[in-house]
Amino acid sequence: MNSIFSGTTGMNFSAQEIRALTKLTLPILATQLAQIGMGTVDTLMSGHVSTRDLAAVAIGTSLWLPVWLFLAGVLVALSPLAAAFNSGRRQQELPQLLSAALWCGIALGLVSTLLLVAGALLLPVWIDDPETGRIASQYTLAIAAGMPAAGIFLAYRFYAEALNQPGHVTRIMLSGLIMNVPVNMIFIDGLFGLPALGGVGCGIGSSIVFTGMAIALARNTRKHRIPAGYNIWAEVLKPRFQAIKDILRIGIPIGIAIFFEVSLFTVIALFLTSLGPVIVAGHQVALNLSSLTFMIPLSLGMAMTVRVSHHLGSGNALLAQRTAWLGVKLNLGVALFNATAMVLLAGIIARFYSPDPQVVAVAAALLMYAAVFQLSDAVQIAAAGALRAYHDTFMVMVITFIAYWLVGLGVGYWLAFKAPTPYGAEGFWTGLILGLTTAAILLTIRLRRVGRTAVAA
Repeated sequence: MNSIFSGTTGMNFSAQEIRALTKLTLPILATQLAQIGMGTVDTLMSGHVSTRDLAAVAIGTSLWLPVWLFLAGVLVALSPLAAAFNSGRRQQELPQLLSAALWCGIALGLVSTLLLVAGALLLPVWIDDPETGRIASQYTLAIAAGMPAAGIFLAYRFYAEALNQPGHVTRIMLSGLIMNVPVNMIFIDGLFGLPALGGVGCGIGSSIVFTGMAIALARNTRKHRIPAGYNIWAEVLKPRFQAIKDILRIGIPIGIAIFFEVSLFTVIALFLTSLGPVIVAGHQVALNLSSLTFMIPLSLGMAMTVRVSHHLGSGNALLAQRTAWLGVKLNLGVALFNATAMVLLAGIIARFYSPDPQVVAVAAALLMYAAVFQLSDAVQIAAAGALRAYHDTFMVMVITFIAYWLVGLGVGYWLAFKAPTPYGAEGFWTGLILGLTTAAILLTIRLRRVGRTAVAA
C-alpha cells in the first residue's frame, strides 16, 4: 500500500481526493446529524417528562431504528449504481434507476410498518414495568406509521447524493429537525386542546415530520434532477424489474449487515430492561451520544462509496483502490479525535441529557467504553463503504454476523450475566468493543483482497 501513496503524484492525488471527499462528506454529515438529531430530540424531550418516558422512548427507538436502517441499507445500493452510471456515461438510465428505487422504498416501507406493529404489540410482554411497556409500545406504533414515507425519502436522498448533489437533501433534513421540536411539543404537552401524551407524542411528531420531508424532497427532485417532461411517478407504474433486481441484489446484504449491527444494540437494550429503567436510560444516553460522534465516520464512509464507485464507473480501478485506503486512514483520524473528546467531556454531556444523577453516573461510565469502540467502528464502516462500491456486499454481511452476534453479543452476554463477577451493562459494552474490532480486522482484509483483484483485472 505504500507504493500507492508514494511520490508527488500520490500526494497530489491524496490532496485532490481529500477535497472531493470533504465536499461530498460535509452535506451528507449534515443530513446524518439532522437524522440522528431527530432521535436526540425525542430522547431529550422525553427525558424531561420523566425517567420512565425516557426509558420507554429508548426501548422504542432501539426497536424502530434497526428497521429504519435496514430500509436505508437496502436503498443505499442506489448510490454505487447511480454514481457508476453518472460517471460511465449512462445518465439517460438514471430516472429508470430512481423509479426502481421508489418501488423498493415503498414496498419495504410497508413491510417495515408491519414489522414495527408486531414488535410494538410484544413490547408490553417483554418489559417488566407495565407503564414503561405501554409508553414504549404506543411510541413505536406512532413511528411505524411514517415508514412508507421514509422509504420514499430515502430513495430520493441516495439518488441526489450519488449525483454529487446532496445540498437540497441537507436543507430538507435540517428543516425537518427544526420542525420536530414544536411538533413534538404539541403532542407531548397537549397544546391546542390535544391530550398530553408524554413520550408517545415524540413518536407522533417524528412520523409527521418524516412524511413532510418525503413530500418536500420528492417535489424538489422532480423539479431539479429529472429531465423536463419526465413523469417519475408514471415510470413507477412501469417497474424496471432488472433495475429493481440490481438494487435488491446489492442492497439486501447491506441492509442485513446494518441490521446485524444495530439490532445488536436493540437486543442489548432489551436484556438491560431487567436491570431497571435507570440502567436502560443511562445506556440510551451513552448510545445516543456515541451515535452522534459516529456520524462523521459514517458520512465519510458513504462519501467513499460514491467516490470509489465514480472511479470504478470510469474504468480506473487503481484510483478506486487509492480512494478506499485514503478513506480508511481519514476515518481512523476522525475517530481518534472523537474518542478523546468523549473521554474529556463525558460527565458534562451526560448531565445535559438527564437531570437524574443516577442516569448521569451510568451514562458517564459507559461513555468510556464508547470512546474505545469509536476507533474500530470507524475503520470497519470505512472498509464497508468502499466494499459497497465494488458490489461486494455478501461477504460484508457474513463478516458482520460473525463479528457482532457471535463475538459481540456472545461475549457481552457472558460478561454481563454469566461471568463469576457479572458486569451488567459494562459487560455488554466490552462485548461491543471486541465485536467491532473483529469486524474492522476482517473487513480491511477483505478490502485489500477485493481492491487488488480489481486492479489486476
